[in-house]
Amino acid sequence: MEAGENIEEALRREIREELGDKLEIVQATPWTFRDDVRVKTYADGSTEQIYMIYLIFNCRAANRTVELNDEFEDHAWVKAGEFDSYDLNAATRITLAAKGLLQG
Repeated sequence: MEAGENIEEALRREIREELGDKLEIVQATPWTFRDDVRVKTYADGSTEQIYMIYLIFNCRAANRTVELNDEFEDHAWVKAGEFDSYDLNAATRITLAAKGLLQG
């Protein structure tokens, strides 16, 4: 979050930064949160233990127009029940399992 932002404003800004201005989010509803201690690996191979707080929202979009920034190689719109075939990180697997979208 940046100074002066509320949580939903920060979420919408992050979505714009990551997925472009054309994706129109029409609803953002807080779902849950969780925390975790993770090891972050940097491009030079060094690592750091970090404390993460995940604020997780249910979002609805009016369209599917995505413009990825340089942090991403690709994206996919995935139907419930099809997540098991993707190479997902541990944090994403935990979230999707809690939502009932992944076997765990």
